[in-house]
Amino acid sequence: MTIFLTIIAAIVIFSALVLIHEFGHFAAARRAGIKVLEFGIGFPPRLFSFKKGETLYTINAIPFGGFVKLYGEDGSDPKIMKDKRSFAHQTPWVRFKVVVAGVVMNIVLAVALLAVGFMFGIQPLLVSQEDLIEQIDAGVVQAAPGAYVGAFTDELAQTGLMVGDQIIAINDQPVTEVSQLDIFRKDGATKDVDLTVRSPQTHAVRSVHLPFVTGAESYGLTLKNFTAFPRMTIQSVREGSPAQLAGVRSGDVLLTVNDAQIYELADYQAQLAESLGTLSLTVLRGTDIGAVEIPLPLGQRVVIADVFAGSDAERVGFKVGDLVLAINGQSVRAPQEVQMAIQQAAGQELSYTIRRGEEEVQLVGAGKVGEPIGIALSILEPYQNEQLTLYKDSILTSIIEIGKVRLGPWAALKTAVGETGRLTVLTVESFGRTLQTIFSKFTVPGDIGGPVQIAYYTHTFVQEGFFALVRFTALLSISLAVLNILPIPALDGGRLFFIIIEAIFRKRISSRVESYIHFAGFFLLMILIVLVTYSDIVRLF
Repeated sequence: MTIFLTIIAAIVIFSALVLIHEFGHFAAARRAGIKVLEFGIGFPPRLFSFKKGETLYTINAIPFGGFVKLYGEDGSDPKIMKDKRSFAHQTPWVRFKVVVAGVVMNIVLAVALLAVGFMFGIQPLLVSQEDLIEQIDAGVVQAAPGAYVGAFTDELAQTGLMVGDQIIAINDQPVTEVSQLDIFRKDGATKDVDLTVRSPQTHAVRSVHLPFVTGAESYGLTLKNFTAFPRMTIQSVREGSPAQLAGVRSGDVLLTVNDAQIYELADYQAQLAESLGTLSLTVLRGTDIGAVEIPLPLGQRVVIADVFAGSDAERVGFKVGDLVLAINGQSVRAPQEVQMAIQQAAGQELSYTIRRGEEEVQLVGAGKVGEPIGIALSILEPYQNEQLTLYKDSILTSIIEIGKVRLGPWAALKTAVGETGRLTVLTVESFGRTLQTIFSKFTVPGDIGGPVQIAYYTHTFVQEGFFALVRFTALLSISLAVLNILPIPALDGGRLFFIIIEAIFRKRISSRVESYIHFAGFFLLMILIVLVTYSDIVRLF
């Protein structure tokens, strides 16, 4: 039943994408007054037809997409070129709009599908590391260090494996690198392996034996999606420092500080700047995660940046560079706390505890309500006793779960427009890299797929549900739009190229020459489709 639904879904999706594209040409041509000879659903042989107005509408036997026939489309007949209702007679601008209308409709379809998806709830579109980080910070994506079991065959059920188990060692070697997981890729298995796994619920550790099956070159085990993820690793900890006494060690990977994820040095520095005397760290040591509390004795960080001449502060004895430790015995760590202490004093004199160099000084006065005391405050950067050095690193990280993004109608539409624009740019860049790889190395990049891979992913998304299929269809619509707009002969982009050349040089290229170029482009396009399809079959089967 799932295979049957996949076939139906693939036919419906592909037909819808092509038909909406052809409808764009149809509507633009009708609007321009161009005669439309036929609008066909599917491809011949013809099953039945009816005529409405001057257009023949046909239903055809091959249920993939459709087509539009415009009067005078090839421009080979001089008589037809003179007919005001023919496509060939139109100005370059009119022909440009008719040709590009199909691409526009695919983009509009993608926006509409994504907008509907975001209103009802779909998984975010994760196409870059920045996307992943953004959604982790937003709480939509759950990620964790290490490798985790995603699925396994029925034959492995007796081993006691559970979906979600963390693989902490392979043949007694702790799993900390992405390369160690190559044995679980297709054709990566070579012999039996022993796994050490940890239950995410009970944290109990147990051993699991995976037998190697000759001919299968696989263990029947699928991992959750994983990647090498940016993190900060501690390079050294000063002996006797608060961090060292709290248990931080060289080689620890910094995961969070004060519950905030740490990916870059700037993330760490931001949390350090906001901390009020204590750093709560989550660190990864090998395959174990632990929590560390680092007390920072020098929590007071309010510095006198300026003392105004003739002010009450100058009279009391404040000096530039003084560190404000306390007011009336109450510790202060931020400039706003100084302001709050002055307000609470209600006009009474204040006692300031100041660190000046290596000594503490007591100053009394300066703090009348409603009157400026004549100082400018700043923040001490960084903590004087941090005593940690870090460097940028990357660690094995798995995607545990991807939640759904659900937005209101207006926010969903704005997000859909933004995502469609962003994905269009990324798709153009991807096609560029693909063509470069094909013509330079005569190979198809692993992340590029054709009809077979589309069918495979359709099967996957059919199992995930309707809105997963909606998201996938939107991505295909963007890909179809980009493919068609590229200046490839036989596609819309190729026709646009000739129209633009005509507009620039004010001379139309011979229709015979253009048809030869389009034929050659079609031939090369078929070769490309065959190469991509062959690559799909090898990769998937």
